[in-house]
Amino acid sequence: MIHTKNFVSVEQAKEYLQEHKRNKAINILNNIIKHDKSNLEAWRLLAQVYHSLNKWTKAKETAQKYIKLGGKDWIVYYILADVLFFEGFFEEALVLLKKLLKRSDVDKNAITQKIDQIQEKFEKVINKPKLAFITANDSFLDDIVSCLSEEFWVRKYMIPSSEILIHKGAKFLASKGLKIFSKVLTNIYEYFSRGIYKAIDWADIVWLEWANEVAIIGTNYNGAKNKKVIVRLHRYEAFTNYIKQINWNVVDKLILVSSMMGKAIESVHPDVYSKIKDKIEIIYNGLDVEKIPFKEREPGYNIAWVAHIHSRKNPMLALQIISRLIKVDSRYKLHVAGDFQDKMLEIYLKYMVKEMGLENNIIFYGWVNDMDEWWEDKNYLLSTSVHESFGYNIAEAMARGIKPVIHNFFGAYELWPKKNIFNTIDEAVEMIISGEYESEKYREFVEKYSLDKQIRQIKEIIVSIKQSKHYSLYSKI
Repeated sequence: MIHTKNFVSVEQAKEYLQEHKRNKAINILNNIIKHDKSNLEAWRLLAQVYHSLNKWTKAKETAQKYIKLGGKDWIVYYILADVLFFEGFFEEALVLLKKLLKRSDVDKNAITQKIDQIQEKFEKVINKPKLAFITANDSFLDDIVSCLSEEFWVRKYMIPSSEILIHKGAKFLASKGLKIFSKVLTNIYEYFSRGIYKAIDWADIVWLEWANEVAIIGTNYNGAKNKKVIVRLHRYEAFTNYIKQINWNVVDKLILVSSMMGKAIESVHPDVYSKIKDKIEIIYNGLDVEKIPFKEREPGYNIAWVAHIHSRKNPMLALQIISRLIKVDSRYKLHVAGDFQDKMLEIYLKYMVKEMGLENNIIFYGWVNDMDEWWEDKNYLLSTSVHESFGYNIAEAMARGIKPVIHNFFGAYELWPKKNIFNTIDEAVEMIISGEYESEKYREFVEKYSLDKQIRQIKEIIVSIKQSKHYSLYSKI
C-alpha cells in the first residue's frame, strides 16, 4: 500500500512539474521521502527540480543521497558534476563526467559539452588567485561565488552542521570538567575541522561567511596566518560571544551588511569593537535585480509574510495586523512563506489563529522553494521583525513592484523608505488600506542594492589588502 500511494504521489508531482507548479511538486516529493526514505524516484525528481532552480546545495545533497541509495540514472550524476563545477571543484567534476561517458545509456553530446565547458573554465582560472568561501550556511553566497569566479579560482566549501554541533559539544563538556568525553569529542571535532583546514590550505584568500563557529575554527588555525582573510558578519553573531573567540589578528577585513551592525557590535562587545573597528567595511547585500520580474501592481488583499518563523521575526504582530484588517474588509489574507523553527511558537500561533477566528485569513505554506511562482498574486509585503541586518524578503518584494510595510526595527531607516516604515498597528493598517501604491518607485529604490555594485565593492576590498603575508596576489588579478 505504501508503494502504491508513493507511486501515485510521484505521478502527481510529475504532473505539477509539467504545469510549472514546482512548489507543489517539491512538497509532494518531500512528503514521500518523509515516509519512504528509499524512494529513488522521489530523490531523482527532487535533485532535478533543485538543479533547475539553481538551489546548488540542495541539488548536491539530494543527488548524493540518490547515488548512495544505489540510484543509476545518469542525469543525477550529471547534476552532481554540474554542482561540483559551480563550487569550483573542476577535477572532481571532470572525473565524474568522464566516467559517465563510458556508459551506453547517456547523452554523450550533453556530457561532452559540459566537459569542454569545465576544461575551458579550468584553464582560464588555474593561474588566478584562489578564493575559498567557507560556510555552514550558504543562503547569501551563490551570486557572489558565481560573479567572482571569472577573476578568481573560486571554491565554495560547505561545512557539515555535524561539525558545528561537535564543536559546541566538546567545548561544553570541557567546561563541565568531563575531560574523558571531551577528549573523544575533541578528536572527532579535529577530524571534521580538517574540511576547514583543507579549504584554508588550498586558498590564497579565505572568505569566512558568518562570524560564527566556522570563523572561530578558521581563524584559530595556524595555516590562516599566511592567508588573506575576510570575515562577513550578518546579524546574529554580533549578539553572541562568537566574535570574542575569533582570532582577529589574522583577519584583514570584517564586512558588515549595514552600519547599524557596527553599532550593535560596539554596544554588545565594546572591547572587541575597539580592536576591529579599523578592519570594518560596509557592503550592503546585493540583489540581482535584472533576474527578478517586475510588474505594475495595485492595492489588493493578498499580504505576504516571508521568513523562517521564530520569535525575532515577530509573527505575533502580523496576527494583530491581519485581525485589524479583516474588520475593515474580510477579504484580506496573510500568506506565510516559511518554516517553523520553534515548536512552542508553532503551537501558539496555530492556537491563536483559531482563537482569533483567522482560519480563513491566514495560510501557512511552509518553506517555499520557487518564490517566483509564489510572489505572483501578492499585493503587499509585511515585515514585522524586531531586528534585521538587511531583509532580502523586503528587497525582493520591492523589486517585483510589491508595496513593503515594514516594522521599525533598529536600523530600518538606514535601509528602507521612511514612508513604508510603521511603529504601530494602526499605522501598518493605514499603509495597506490607504490605496497609495507606487510599484515603479519600489523597484527604483532597490536598484541601489544591485549585485553589480556589491561585487565591485568586494573586488575593491580584496585589492585594497595591499600587504600580502606570503606573496603578492595582485599581479594575478
